[in-house]
Amino acid sequence: MVIFGIDPGLANTGFGAIHWNSDRPVLIKCGHIKTTPKLHVSERLLQINKDMVTLIDTIKPEIIAVENVFSLVRYPVAGILLGCVIGIIYLLASECKLKLIEVGPKEVKNSLVGYGSANKRQVREAVQKLLNMSQAPSFHASDALAIAITAYYRYRHKSRGLCDIVS
Repeated sequence: MVIFGIDPGLANTGFGAIHWNSDRPVLIKCGHIKTTPKLHVSERLLQINKDMVTLIDTIKPEIIAVENVFSLVRYPVAGILLGCVIGIIYLLASECKLKLIEVGPKEVKNSLVGYGSANKRQVREAVQKLLNMSQAPSFHASDALAIAITAYYRYRHKSRGLCDIVS
């Protein structure tokens, strides 16, 4: 099973693809899509869309996992822009007829570190160890990989009738 995790963001959208081989995840590819702040939002969204299409065509995932939108009360414009990026991801999942799993930040931290208030460094270290990576990925990529791993855990429980999947 190939799961494509996405950590959405307008400036940097992290991605991480894993293949689950029996009981262990195997890294396929990870990184981030960086957009140019000087460009109009519409051009930045188009770039994210095009790059995501290329990644999906290359990786051929069965599931897309994305971090849930969380409220940015202090920064409403940032929340709106984040919603735009997530809208692109939802649309791509639908167009490609892929299952979509949404996971929350606390669920990711609990799944990988065992503590819902873990910091980014702890999550990155857990991802690096679980995937046997010699070098630590960027925070954007490690967040996306953590999302993919968490989605697998939830998917595995769903197949056993223990939780829900959004599709």
